[in-house]
Amino acid sequence: MKNVLIIGAGGQIPEVLIPLLQEQANLKLTLFVRNAEDLPYGNATNISGDGSKLSDVENAMKGQDIVYMNFDNKAVTEVVIKAMDKMGVKHIIQAGVLSVYGEVAEPFATWNSRMMGGRVAHNRGIEAFETSDLNYTYIRMTWLYNAQKKDYFASPKGEPFLGAQISRHAVAQFVCSNITGKRNDIRTSIGLWEQDSENKVKPDFY
Repeated sequence: MKNVLIIGAGGQIPEVLIPLLQEQANLKLTLFVRNAEDLPYGNATNISGDGSKLSDVENAMKGQDIVYMNFDNKAVTEVVIKAMDKMGVKHIIQAGVLSVYGEVAEPFATWNSRMMGGRVAHNRGIEAFETSDLNYTYIRMTWLYNAQKKDYFASPKGEPFLGAQISRHAVAQFVCSNITGKRNDIRTSIGLWEQDSENKVKPDFY
């Protein structure tokens, strides 16, 4: 049995991811969110807490094997890393953002920079992970939308970021595959987009 902690379990990606993980007989889920009573999921341990408070995160981290963090904030990530170190948890997947290296290629780069307020995204979790000893997977997601598409293109660090959009279902599938061992993206930063969204000026839904 593998114990999985989801931090930020009330988000839109977990809405897709949690049912996928609950289909796996060998996984036990702990869902961490500010107001756990609002979560609609059964067959899981629901814990209320604040991700910026070390004691709250440590409480949720007890006995976990792998963490999925559904948001990207460097300060909170540093708290999570401290809790993981104390509790002996080594594996984390974080939903992050594109452009942390200024890697977004034209023609999409100009539109993305204008929308995000800069060519490079600062104060992100990857900055903390790369100086840690954790087995991290940082996901540089392009612009998200809701669709049943599950296919994705995974681009390693150092390659140009080309894709303008990806479905939340595809991101959830990528996370699920790493949790279940179908993929093994360890100590790496992966860019995710859907094929055929390359060389677009902006996402189709804008």
